Amino acid sequence: MPAPAAEPAPAPAPAADAAATGGPHLPPGIAWFEGDVDAAFAAAKAANKPLFLFWGAEWCPPCAQIKSTIFATREFQERSRLFVPVYLDGDTPSAQRQGERFGVVGYPTMILFRPDGQEITRLPGGVDVARYATILDTALQGARPMLELLRAATNGVAMEPADWELLAYYSWSTDAGKLVPAADRVDIMGRLNQYCPRDRQPGECGRLYFEYLKALRASSKGGTWPLGAEARSQSLVSLLRVLGAPAAVKANVENLSYSATDVVGLLSEAGSPEREQLLLAWRAALDSLERGLEGVTLSGPEQINLYRARVQLQRLEAPGAPLPATLLDPARATATRVVGAAPEGWARHAAANAAVNLYLESDLDEEARDLLLAEIERSKSPYYFMLELADLAKKAGREQEAVTWLEAAWTGAAGPATRFQWGYNYLVGLIEMTPEDTARIERVGLEVLGELEGSPDAFYQRTRQRLEQLSGRLLEWSAGDEARRAVVSKLRTRTAGVCAALPADDAGRANCEAFLAG
Repeated sequence: MPAPAAEPAPAPAPAADAAATGGPHLPPGIAWFEGDVDAAFAAAKAANKPLFLFWGAEWCPPCAQIKSTIFATREFQERSRLFVPVYLDGDTPSAQRQGERFGVVGYPTMILFRPDGQEITRLPGGVDVARYATILDTALQGARPMLELLRAATNGVAMEPADWELLAYYSWSTDAGKLVPAADRVDIMGRLNQYCPRDRQPGECGRLYFEYLKALRASSKGGTWPLGAEARSQSLVSLLRVLGAPAAVKANVENLSYSATDVVGLLSEAGSPEREQLLLAWRAALDSLERGLEGVTLSGPEQINLYRARVQLQRLEAPGAPLPATLLDPARATATRVVGAAPEGWARHAAANAAVNLYLESDLDEEARDLLLAEIERSKSPYYFMLELADLAKKAGREQEAVTWLEAAWTGAAGPATRFQWGYNYLVGLIEMTPEDTARIERVGLEVLGELEGSPDAFYQRTRQRLEQLSGRLLEWSAGDEARRAVVSKLRTRTAGVCAALPADDAGRANCEAFLAG
């Protein structure tokens, strides 16, 4: 498809109030704790109640999906009286420091703690509302901490069905090495897969099997199968069994929507009979979900994501071939219907994001751009969608427009952690697309780094990670060039002043001083 015609570059949005954090903005019906996290833990201990921590951000589409579905239900709101619910917005003071404390890396992360502060489990976001309530009930009923369950399960100790449920529905994607270090992931997931009682709990075992496949792919080189041919054949049979079991299909809506490319690519070669088997079985599973497999109610974004998975399967079947109208037409119709029906606010934000991702996956760049332009006029977080507009402009070769969108996104972003992350995006965009504009890179770099001044909690978690990434990009950009090294020297001096104002014994100061230290 030809690139859409260039339009006048967008004007940067008005500057955001530096004090704005976005606020909790959560659905009514839940008595979210008012106060800091330590006070919440003290209140939970005093009341002998568990504590439920939700770490999120206003612009985050999965967070918006959870707010508009799980948190808005009577089932969750009733259960919220049994624990102390805490919302920690990523832009509130100390949020990034607390993120480091609890070992969380991505939005959203949901953790359930015992009254004494010991972590029980991490709850997944990509499950249906009824299942979420069941998992929460199980976790609240005096469940053993996950580390204890994991040790028992991986050593073949007899487990109760509820124990396997907690293991299967643990949010492994937000574990971040807390329970299982990356180096041990294949071994641990392999043993869980080995001991899980498939005959009694096919849904739970199906979820753990997908986690095993994800671990294998992450450990492989270039996404190729890391074990022998016999193990690959056995894994293919196991996956076909999962795809053919209604209970396993119902339990794996998110995996079926997002893992097609990685899993099918891992277990089969293009054009092989094994590839054909997997494609047929995966499509049948998606079809059963769309038809309303008993006990499954798909949200609007999930309905869109099924078509995104179908697009991925089609590309696996016919790499490089145009997508057929028999796939594109219902995909477009579903996205249009879901976005049009979504209420304004969180539901619309999540639905629009899913539709944009479907369009981009389908190379429908013009439709994606049209929707993004419409959403920045109505979204409460328009800066989020501006990043996609920048990517589309860059892809089409309109680099000046891309840079201007990045500038508009940074200027319009609200909240200290969000503003630094969006400032990082803008600065990296300048380095990639206008590397010779040393004056602009210097000016923007000084402004972005200046926003960290006076924020003792800034040099943790997501902000720390972006700072580390930015350091590498700037050092690489400046290598062997006198003028660019001078820019880096000024940025290093600016950051040194910010670091010096931090307490000498604070880990944040060490994180700050590591910037551009190479």
